[in-house]
Amino acid sequence: MQSKLLCTLAAALVAVGCGGSPAGTAGHSGTAAKLGQQGESITIHGEASAPVNEIAVKAIGDLQSYWAEEFPKLYGKDYKPVEGGFYSVAPSHDQPPPCTEDVSEVAGNAFYCSTEDVVAWDAEGLLPELQSKFGDFVIPIVFAHEWGHAVQGRSDFTARTVTKELQADCFAGGWAKHAQETEVFTANAAQLDEALAGILQLRDTPGTSNIDPQAHGSGFDRVGAFQDGYDNGPEKCKGYRDDDPVVVELPFNDEEDAARGGDAPYDSIINGVPYDLEDYWTHVYPELTNGEPWVPVKGLEPFDASKPPMCGGSPAEGYVLFYCVPDDYIGWDNTETMPEVYRQGGDFAVATLLATQYGLAAMTRANDKSDDRTQSLRGDCFAGAYTASVILGNRSDTSSYQISPGDLDEAITALLVFRGDGDAQRQGAGFERIRHYRDGVINGAGACLKDS
Repeated sequence: MQSKLLCTLAAALVAVGCGGSPAGTAGHSGTAAKLGQQGESITIHGEASAPVNEIAVKAIGDLQSYWAEEFPKLYGKDYKPVEGGFYSVAPSHDQPPPCTEDVSEVAGNAFYCSTEDVVAWDAEGLLPELQSKFGDFVIPIVFAHEWGHAVQGRSDFTARTVTKELQADCFAGGWAKHAQETEVFTANAAQLDEALAGILQLRDTPGTSNIDPQAHGSGFDRVGAFQDGYDNGPEKCKGYRDDDPVVVELPFNDEEDAARGGDAPYDSIINGVPYDLEDYWTHVYPELTNGEPWVPVKGLEPFDASKPPMCGGSPAEGYVLFYCVPDDYIGWDNTETMPEVYRQGGDFAVATLLATQYGLAAMTRANDKSDDRTQSLRGDCFAGAYTASVILGNRSDTSSYQISPGDLDEAITALLVFRGDGDAQRQGAGFERIRHYRDGVINGAGACLKDS
């Protein structure tokens, strides 16, 4: 048996960080000077003793130092530090910071304002809530994103809003890798996954067009941009242009699809998706194996969590989703876990988890001898390749299954947060799983056969 899965859920984030230039300027009460990462004095306006501001000041100091070093390499000129001020705002009693007309503009938000060259944030609601849900490391990631917008202003970067947002996410990923390597912030794989879950929630409403002036990118796009910077550094981010990288914003299929938010009923997913996966592998498996035909999976075994099925002569106790190699069937807990995945993650979260198990079945048929972790990551990649097939509709003669806006976000949510203790060691961290899933979406099933 492979791929043990237990359910842990990240709570939804209620606020969105962004860059921009709110109108107007007004006063703000209180100032305090603190020492940043390199020992320089970082002055913030507001309540310096707020616990989240200890992290904010540390991040600001390192971001100023980081960009002082990286900016000349990228753009051939010196970096001008952000000089307009750093505003920690408590919307319940503070005055509006520069670049705003009303303090409510800061509530639940963080932003860089290019006209005043300031960074402001809600230290009363946004940052404490982020910290409680996604850990400490998500706070410096928010600031790194806003510094991405400051870099855009200094480099005269022009593009659609969504491209600017994705480039800022990419720059944040580049800085995050630096912060880990230099131990400015100590964030292990689990803490990085938590921060990534926060980024995932900073996404457009499903159905948003990529040319919408307010578009920031889907969760799939935003997490992908962060990973791009993390993996490849700020040089890769500098090259972002409109439609490069491609923004995957999908329309609803019809009015009925929109009315139900893109989610099909649970029963239609667990009953219909396996048949579509069989159709997918019937087409793809021969292409990957020099013409060998796909052998259908012998069975599907939705089971009651209190009565696990047998696999290889032993009960599959403790497993809630698995491919049983000896008996060639895919089993899942149909009373608790998968219904909860559907409720919290959506229909395509369920579809994606089923697709990972079909990937394991495909590797068994191909006599793949790699270790469990490699096979699990390849299964994630194959799930991404299956998703691409659905998006492209390239099996129209045999399949009418369609994807809806938000489904890609549901897929990476499933890989990131629906997992159990110890799964990161066996399956790979969520960050790595999403990387492989995206590889399958973008590059197809052939990419999944490379070394993981």
